Amino acid sequence: MLKSEIQPRMEYAFREKRVPGTPFQRVRIIEHIRGNKWKAEWIDPNPGLVHYVESGQLIVSWKEHKAFLREEADAEHLREHNERHGYDPESPLTKAVEQVFETVGDDVQFYKGVLSGSADALERVKQRAGMAGAANSPVAYTDRQGKIHSPFDFALELGRKFCTAEPSTVLVGVETTERDWSRKAATPGEEYIVPLLNDYRASWALLRQWAGYDAAVAEREVEIQRLERLVWDALYALQKAGLDSEAARLRRAIQKR
Repeated sequence: MLKSEIQPRMEYAFREKRVPGTPFQRVRIIEHIRGNKWKAEWIDPNPGLVHYVESGQLIVSWKEHKAFLREEADAEHLREHNERHGYDPESPLTKAVEQVFETVGDDVQFYKGVLSGSADALERVKQRAGMAGAANSPVAYTDRQGKIHSPFDFALELGRKFCTAEPSTVLVGVETTERDWSRKAATPGEEYIVPLLNDYRASWALLRQWAGYDAAVAEREVEIQRLERLVWDALYALQKAGLDSEAARLRRAIQKR
């Protein structure tokens, strides 16, 4: 806990080692000594023992310790679920999901494989992604502050559908960052950016796929080719009609492309 949150005569859950799963001890704070040091009296175990503790060893107020332990168990269950479902913090897939939720612009956060946010904010993002009313993951949980925590596979599905629904929201940031980093990479003295640029290119390729960028480019090229054929047909029609000067002007315009 923070020093400012601790009050004398109040009871707290104490951990000798600040590691999740370490059993709680029940203590009552007697007084502040200095810095992060406090004098505490043990209630359970070793009732009556008086010793010194640090602010960071006081995990939560005793009246909230059961809710805290449930939340800690839920978080561990979610972490194990992520491991089973291929979460890798350094993978291009994870980096792609991180970048999606950086651009969403709502009260949601993707951090260490967990998507978290208020119920209202999460529902707004689901609506934008075309997933309104969709059920959350069975391993998702709500913390003591009312925030929902969802696993990596759910964040991945939501992120992909958000890209499809709002491609420009995501791709504007991708294109801007790639241009900026590419320019820096070509500048003497800025070569440090090259490994970072290469590292992120795989995730950018995924984002473009999710946003339908590759399909859109292919469709645009087909349309360009169709228009070019129409222009050449028009050129030949002009020549056949004896309008050579107009045909020559059109040919020059095509060759400038």
